[in-house]
Amino acid sequence: AAPAVPDESGLARLVWSTMVTLDNANRTGNYDVLQQLGTPQFQKANTPKALAGIFAPLRNRRVDVSRAILITPTYYIEPALDSVGDLRLRGAFEYRPSAIRFDVIYRNVGGGWRIHAMSVAQMDADAPR
Repeated sequence: AAPAVPDESGLARLVWSTMVTLDNANRTGNYDVLQQLGTPQFQKANTPKALAGIFAPLRNRRVDVSRAILITPTYYIEPALDSVGDLRLRGAFEYRPSAIRFDVIYRNVGGGWRIHAMSVAQMDADAPR
């Protein structure tokens, strides 16, 4: 059977676990686990060294991505599966004056959701979505 969009708590767990993993990588400088949680395509395209470079702005500004687990994510687009079955979660953890914004695409691999693409940034909470 084709995967379905997880329920609200399942969606929150996916994005929370991704944020905690990213925060741990930023704090330790070790992006191996973040890379290993990705699809084979994500792993091939993103070495741990490349991920360190991608997320250097968050790391260098010491953005506490882990605070995301304190609130429910707000989705800017309805979580949905695309034509190939990937799950896109685009939204934010709305803090004032800044927000942690995310756009993560998960792909079901072997019955579990894995990171296929991701973007995370700290932005002004009033910035256009």
